[in-house]
Amino acid sequence: MTEEKPKLKNIYRKSLAIDLIKLGNNLSHTMRNRSNPRYQVFTFYEDEKLIRDLLYITERDRINKKYNSDK
Repeated sequence: MTEEKPKLKNIYRKSLAIDLIKLGNNLSHTMRNRSNPRYQVFTFYEDEKLIRDLLYITERDRINKKYNSDK
């Protein structure tokens, strides 16, 4: 049997990548951004936890942005 390769997800924002690492997601590797070599691209193994954590971070940031703009 051939083993399926795990899907990978590229993250282009460093702060998002750091949040994902803090939440326990597995970083596969980093690479230079082809469009702008000054930046890194963070590649994670795509699984159920990564998707849940991306949704959590997105919602958290949306609520924080709304809360801070209401002040």
